[in-house]
Amino acid sequence: MGEFSASQCHISPVCRGWGGCGGFVLDPGSELGILANPMNRRIALKNALLVVGGSVLVPSSLRGIGEPSIRLNHLKINRENEVLLGEIVDTLIPTTDTKGAKELNVHLFVLMMVDECHAPEEQRAFVVGLQEFDGYSRRRLGKAFADCDREQRVNLVEGLKEKKSVSSSLWTFNQLMRKRTIQGYKESQYVMTHVMPHRMIPEKYDGYYPASNYKV
Repeated sequence: MGEFSASQCHISPVCRGWGGCGGFVLDPGSELGILANPMNRRIALKNALLVVGGSVLVPSSLRGIGEPSIRLNHLKINRENEVLLGEIVDTLIPTTDTKGAKELNVHLFVLMMVDECHAPEEQRAFVVGLQEFDGYSRRRLGKAFADCDREQRVNLVEGLKEKKSVSSSLWTFNQLMRKRTIQGYKESQYVMTHVMPHRMIPEKYDGYYPASNYKV
């Protein structure tokens, strides 16, 4: 599967405004986690609100029954698909002594990035693969993914790596899901402030640093 660069993205100029399809992730409480970025933060926030289409400000109770909790322009999924994706990313990066992917709403980041920053054929394969996933679980273990224990879930998700044993749609779904989950988690506000605090390079200038402490 070829890489779809931001410069080639014909779907959303807003996505390109984030500097290569990777600018932010929604943390709990629908709070926008703005990452360190050379672009103007005010413009970044404006673009983020355009991407979400105001959905972070609208209670989910006001949306149609069965609709996803965020507004998507190209992905045709329902609330059940969204919930399933949340369980899948939680299997990939679970909550331990640090917050997991689902707790940080990384599954919403995955949906928005695929919706705005991937080619139509990849979007279609992602949706089909997501919708096939529960059937894949039933074929392998005889029950829905939601009914599986932790070990069974891990084995199912790891099984998606076996290209010859899954459909092309499941394979594409797995590739996009893993890539965007890892990206969204690492670039989340929580990770960049609590787990791996972001440090600017070069660091800030300290005019009071004693010259006697400087070593060549």
